[in-house]
Amino acid sequence: MAYVPIRNWAGREQKIAYNGYVLIKVPEHPKSFRGWYYEHRLALEALYGRVLETWEEVHHISEDKTDNNPEFNLFPCVRCQHDRARVS
Repeated sequence: MAYVPIRNWAGREQKIAYNGYVLIKVPEHPKSFRGWYYEHRLALEALYGRVLETWEEVHHISEDKTDNNPEFNLFPCVRCQHDRARVS
């Protein structure tokens, strides 16, 4: 059975990674590492209803790595767009 992105991860274990991003415990996610996965990627996956591709980046518009609101702060992009957005 194919993985279906979770839409609600409230109540799951979470922590802040060394790089400042929020990690959520989702061992069932196919791209999790040691059972953890980035909340900003989960948020866009829930919005789109699919797992993000490896080449798809997520930019935090406010540059606050803990604000993972997909409607106001997350912007999907590719690496070159992400690099330009961080410089602007």
